[in-house]
Order: sequence, then C-alpha cells, then structure tokens
Amino acid sequence: MKHLIALSMKYIRRQKLRTFLTFMCITLSAFILTTICCYGSSLYTTLYNESIYDEGKWEVDISSWLEKSKDKDKALDIIQHHAVVDDCFCVESRFVVNTAAEYMEEDSPDGRSYFIEISDGKNTTACKDIVTNSLSGNYDLIGQFDRNSMPVSLNSVTQKSGVYVPMEIKDMGYSEGDTISLTVRPATGVVDEDSDIVKKAREELKEKFGTEYCKGEKGYNRLTKEQRKKAYDSTIEQYLRIKKRIPLSKIPYTDITYGEPVTYTFKIAGFITPNSFIFRNEDFLTLSTENDKLDLSELCKKNPQLTLQYNPLVKIRLIDNCDYDEALKMLFTDLGFDYDNQFLDEYEYPHGENTLLLALELKSPYAMYKSMVAIVPLLLVLLIGWFIARFVIDNTFEMAVQERSTHFAAMRIMGASKTQVAFVVLNEALFYCFTAIPLGIILAVIICRLCFNSLRNSGLQYFEFSAKPLFIAAAAFLTIIALFISAYTSAMWASRKLSPAEALNFGKPKSKRKLRRRKSKLNLSSRKWLRRYTKKNIKACKSRFVIATITMALGVAMFTATALIGYNFRREMKDMSEYLSYDFYIDRYVVDDPDAPLAEPEKYFSDKEIFSEYYVQGYNYIGLNTIDGSDKIVRNKLLRTSKKGAATTAINIISEFDYNKYGIDKLTGISYEEYKNMDGLFFNNSIYDSSSYYDEETGKYVPTYEESYIDLGKGFTLTDYDDHNYHIVGKLSSKLGEGSIIIPAEKAPQYGINTFDILLSVSDTKHYEAAKEKVNDFALNNCSSGIEDLYIGNTGLFSLISAIVKIVASFLISIWLVGVLSMINSVNTSVLNRSRELMMLRSVGMTKKQLRKSVMLETVMFSTTAAITGAILGTGLYMLTLIEQLLAKQLRLQDIAAIPAVVALAFGINVLISIIAAIPAIKNLNKVESIAQAANG
Repeated sequence: MKHLIALSMKYIRRQKLRTFLTFMCITLSAFILTTICCYGSSLYTTLYNESIYDEGKWEVDISSWLEKSKDKDKALDIIQHHAVVDDCFCVESRFVVNTAAEYMEEDSPDGRSYFIEISDGKNTTACKDIVTNSLSGNYDLIGQFDRNSMPVSLNSVTQKSGVYVPMEIKDMGYSEGDTISLTVRPATGVVDEDSDIVKKAREELKEKFGTEYCKGEKGYNRLTKEQRKKAYDSTIEQYLRIKKRIPLSKIPYTDITYGEPVTYTFKIAGFITPNSFIFRNEDFLTLSTENDKLDLSELCKKNPQLTLQYNPLVKIRLIDNCDYDEALKMLFTDLGFDYDNQFLDEYEYPHGENTLLLALELKSPYAMYKSMVAIVPLLLVLLIGWFIARFVIDNTFEMAVQERSTHFAAMRIMGASKTQVAFVVLNEALFYCFTAIPLGIILAVIICRLCFNSLRNSGLQYFEFSAKPLFIAAAAFLTIIALFISAYTSAMWASRKLSPAEALNFGKPKSKRKLRRRKSKLNLSSRKWLRRYTKKNIKACKSRFVIATITMALGVAMFTATALIGYNFRREMKDMSEYLSYDFYIDRYVVDDPDAPLAEPEKYFSDKEIFSEYYVQGYNYIGLNTIDGSDKIVRNKLLRTSKKGAATTAINIISEFDYNKYGIDKLTGISYEEYKNMDGLFFNNSIYDSSSYYDEETGKYVPTYEESYIDLGKGFTLTDYDDHNYHIVGKLSSKLGEGSIIIPAEKAPQYGINTFDILLSVSDTKHYEAAKEKVNDFALNNCSSGIEDLYIGNTGLFSLISAIVKIVASFLISIWLVGVLSMINSVNTSVLNRSRELMMLRSVGMTKKQLRKSVMLETVMFSTTAAITGAILGTGLYMLTLIEQLLAKQLRLQDIAAIPAVVALAFGINVLISIIAAIPAIKNLNKVESIAQAANG
C-alpha cells in the first residue's frame, strides 16, 4: 500500500506543471462553491437581521383571538403561560367613545361639543379621548414597524409600578414617583360666542369665506346658495382646534353640562410623549407596565353615553421543539374556540404570521413555500457552480490519467490489479482533498468578508457577513463529491486492461472507422493545411474543448453583462446625484422653540467632522387675501404671465446653504446674514418652465430665462388668509421654485410656519454610523413626520459600487481562471499526446515557427469561440435589463453606446489570455525539437 502511495506522490512531485494546474482547478472549484455558499449564508443572516429589526422576533399575531375571547384577562393568562408559547408581547388599549359626539359636533342644532375634563383639584385640562395602554411581556419581541405604530414611544418606558402619564401632567408640577388623584368627567358645551377668541375667529371666517357661519350652524340656512358653497364646512370648534391650533383647555365654552365624575388615584411611573405627529390636547394617553391600570369601565357605567372599546395587540413566539401547525391548533382550542369551524375564518379570527422569519427558521412549511422565490435562484446558482466544478475537475483528472496511460498499462502487465491502479489515482484525489479544497474555502471566506464589509459601509445596515458552519460544510461536501466522482471515473478508466497499441496511443482505443481512400499531398507551407490540422486536433479532444470553452464563455458573459450593467447603473446614479445631494431627509420637523427654530438641528448636526453640510428647506402654498388686491399685485407685478384670479402663491423656506448654492448672494449682492436681518423678502420666478429641455451632451437642463434681480425699492405687502404680511422688496429669476416667496428658515415661525424639512450630508463613509446615531437621537427627542436614509444613493454610492464590483469580480475571475487553466491544460496535454506526431512533422520539414503557430492557433480558436459565445450571452443578459425600454420603444443611444467598447475589451483580454495560455505548451515543444534534431543528426 505504501508503495502505491509513494508512486502517487512521486508523480505529484515530478509533474510540477500538471500538479499546479490540477491543484489550481480544484482550488478554484472549491472557491466558487464556497463563495456561493458564503453569499447564501450572508444573505440568510442579512434577511434574518432585517426581519428582526423591522418585524421583530414574534412568529404569530393572535390579537383577534384575544379580542374575541369572552374573558380577556383569563385568555391573556392562558396565552402567556401556555406550554407551546415560548415568549409573548401584549398591548391592551382601552379607550372611551362618546356615541353622540359625532352628531353633536356636526349636526346638533345648538352646536354642542363633547370633551372630557381632567382635574387634580388645582389644575384642569381637557381632551377628546382617554386612552389607556397596558403593556406586558417581552418588549424586544416586536420590531421597528410595531414600535412606530404604538401610540407612545417605548424608548423611555421600563418595567416599573405606577402609570405613565402625558407631559402636561408634568407641566402641572408633578414628578416621577408622586401620587396623584385625577377626577375625570365627560362634558358637553357650546363655544362662547361672546369671547374675544371666537369673535376674532368669526371675523377671520367672514374675511376668508365670505360668511361667519359654519356648516350646520344657526344662520347657515339663511345664507344664499353661493354663500353656502364658500362657508367653512366644519364647526367653529374644529376651526379653533385644527386651523388655529388652540388647545381644548383654552377654548371658551358656555352652558356646560357635566357627566358623572370618577376619581383615579395612582403613582406616576414616568412621563410619555406621543409617538406620532398629533396634537397634544387631542388625546390623554396613559401607559402601565404592571398591574396598575386605569379602569375606564366605571366611567362608562356611570355615563351611559360613553362606550368602552378594546383593541389588543398580541404577538407570540412558539417553542422550537414542536410542530408549528399543531402548536397553533392546541393554543386556539385551549382558548375555547372551535378549531374545525373557526380557525380558517380569516375574517373573524385572522392570525398574521411573520412569514420571512418562519421561513428562515424552517418552522412553517407554508412560509417556506412562500419564500421559495428567494431560495430557488440561489439553489440554481449553486447547482450551476457545482456542475462547472464537476466538469473542470473531471477534465483535469482525465487529462492527468491519459498522460500516464502507458505507465498504467505497464503496471497492469507487471501484475497490478485494477484496485491497485485505481488506488493510485484516488490517492492523488485524497491529496488534493486535504490541500486544494481547504485553501479554496479559506480564500473564499476572506474575500467574501471583505466584500460584505464594503456593502455595510455603503449604507446597507442590515448586511452582515456570515460564514455559518452548515453552509461551509455544504460547500466542502459538494467540492469533495465532485472531486471523488471525477477521480473515480478516471481511476476506472486507468485500471481497465489496455492493449499495447492503446497504451502507446495514450490510452485511446483503436478507431474502427474506415479511412477514406484519397490521395493527399503534404504541403507544410500552406496556411489552409495548418488551419485544417489545428481543427483536427481540436476535434480529437472535443470534450476538453467544450468544457474549457464553456467555462471561459461564462467568464466573458459575466464580464460583459456586469460591465454594461455597471456602466449603465453608474450613469443613471450620476444623473440622479444631481438631484439627490443629501444622505438623510427629515420630513416636517416641528419647531420646538419659535424664537430659535434652528437650535435643535444645530445641536445635533453642526459637527462638521460627521456632517459635511446640513440645511433646511420647505415648500408650501398659501392663500392670498383677495380683498386688498394681493392677487392683482402678484399677477401684474410678480408673475411673468397674467394669471387671472391668482389668489395663491408659494412659500420657499431656505437656509444659507441653498441661498448660496443657487447664487442668490451673487445675484443680489446681499449676503444671507444681511437678508435674514432685512425688513423685507424676495419673490422668485424660476429660470425654467415648460419650454426648458434637457441637453444630453452637457447633462443639464437648458433654462428659458436668464438669471436676474430687480430691486423694488420700498416694495409692497402681500397678505394671506392668516393675516401674515409679506413685505416684498425684490424680484428674482433663479433656479428656485416658480412663483415663490423666499423666507429664511430663522424667520419662518414669524409667518406661522413651524415645520420644515432637514437635509443632511455625511462627510465620508467612515462617519456613516456616527451620523445615523445622531439622526436617531434627534428623532427620539424631536417631532417629525419621518426620516429617510438615502445615504446609499449619494455618499455611500461609491462604496456600494465598489462592493458590487468586488462580489462580481470574485465570481468572474474565479470562473475565468478555471476556463484559462482548462485551456492551458487541454493545449498542453494535446502537445504532449501528439509529441510523436509533431516529431514526425518536424523531421519531414516543418519549421519551429510553424510548430509554434499551430499551438498559438489552437489557443486562439479556444479563446475566440469562448469570447464570441460569452459576448453574445452577456449582451443578451444586459438587453434583458432594458426589456421595458425595448417594448416601449424608448431605448436611448447611451443605453447601448458602451456595448462595442466592452465587447472589444472582452476580446482583447481573451487574446491576451490565449497568448499566455500557449506559453507552457510552447515550452514543451523544446522537447520535440531536441528529439527531432537527434533524429536528423
């Protein structure tokens, strides 16, 4: 046995080129399969992280089951302590509703309004609804989507006794840990028409709508048909609350009727703020985390006009060691429901599932089936990679065994058994199994890690590199299977009994095909003969030619397709970057302090090391008061064209960044600091209109008008419906929005504008995480409508493209190298197998140059066939990405302009590869040359 092992190792040591080619082919095969598995593992981890962050760790939403239960407390106790439930999160929301409130506010002839009064005996506040929320279970079970939909923010909530109350209780002088007694009673009243607030509101209504009456009020029926159309279509109370933003506690009521009061005494656990953009005076929100709950049922019993509504949110996670469907059936049945008749009723008893998480955890067959669209493509790629590895390794071993066919024949003649001959080949496979495969796996893990780190730096926060042992083991197993299948087939071929003629012919069986009898003339100087001779050699090793060509063609196809797609993507992103010049967009930030509207943004975003720039902007339309002729002024003095009835204009809130960016400082000769302190505003018309067009050569829009500025001297004043005066002292034509009044952000609250957008640019990729942390802190402590992370489309774009290039290059280079090595192997083996034939041709007059040319022509035919096939396939894949433009006949010249250059580059690379691949084979020709010289000498 040890002699056979020594024989195998002797061949591995002596045939350095053959060993190197075989080693590299197996290493690259392991690299390809491990790369696919690493990306699959990382994709799995990324999807899992995203699912946990967005949705949470819960698996089933059974809120409807608790809602339909007769005894809510008992049902919740069953859920929390059930044998199949591993973890649970529950929010029970209870709120009172006045069934007559809607009719009171809209259709009541006496205009009575409903509200709830809350008092501690010294201070009084009012609200429309009281909402109590009781939290239990594990907060970490829910994700960001559920947290954002909560009525209050859970970031400052901890498990403690007592009740969390709104911030207005803190404004009354209370602190955390204090005990408070609040008396709650429903009330109805009529807005006091004799108060100054209401009188002023009536004047505003008459000025804006032509009548002081609202829809449904006394006196409304006496209005003309035209006046009814213009009248404010809600109540005076709604106007005060929504339009004027006056808190309920500040609205004057008269003729108040109170319901039965209920007093609640409890300990203050802390203070909470609404989680969404709502008026603080609309709802009185409370939250409890233990048994201290405000029981609103007593309030509803004493006041029949009130009804108590119940809205639970229950999300659970099932234990791992049980059947998913059986666990749901058991829980549903134990809650007192009929499984056979009610479980599948999605209308009455719906149960939402965290489908992606269930599929990733392999718990629910149905969830796995729904996720097959993401799993099948990865399995197909893995299967294709395995077949490539299988054929490449098979081709390599086949050539290695054929090269030694005379040795194996001699062993058989000397008495070696089939098993012993096969063992020699299998022992070589075992050597590569312990050397080449681990190297390929290690290289793949290192490169994949680098690629995924680049993706994370580009702003894809969920992306995380992961090389799970199961995936790596799968890659190793597939490579080993491919290796030993190829080694076994080659071993069986080597161990068969060869005739002397077959052994001398490198194992090739004697052809039974009859030769055509025709006269031929050997003309070594004919180019046609040289091409025919090369084709004959390729046909003699068709399988090797096909395998090498396919692998190289795949590399060319990937290069062509990714280069074209990457070029097109880069061009589109470059065009987009002209419009998308920021990384974070904070929508409708609500100013906390009108006297210092930029104080909070400055506090969080002024660090130039993290944020290269930050600026605010806003755009809104206002109605002009037509009584003083504002629309006429706008039409005649500001707008370019006469717009009859121009009773609206736009407000453009800008900061110093936009002011300087659009060149307003140079255009007017007035700095932003001076403009901010001026007693006047600019009116702007855009230099673009419907006649402007996009110049494809410059990549910019061609303006219709030239930039200009007109000083209006003392100017004039425009007035809107809210009595805000806009003193216009200058007229601009710039790149800003059409027909807008330019207002510095610092002066926005003076004009009743308390919300604007904040745009942030990150200094570089190193500070993305720090910038995101700052933005999240800002969101927790300030009110806004939402935050968009656009980093990946701006500053992180280069990192994203680099990461994609690395990922594609890892596949492309490995597959291309496999094809190149297969071609080198094939050509080199072909030269060695034809050494006697080449010696004969050299002896009869074939020159050394002709010998080299025949080898070069063979490699060129390999690479040319692969290049043509790959270029066609790659271009076809690229055109599939443009299928929508093709069908819509909207294909542009720049979409296909890069195809000739990329195809030419692919051909050039392949020609270079063919030259390099021919070098080892040409060196082998020196042996033929020396033998031929000896024969001629």
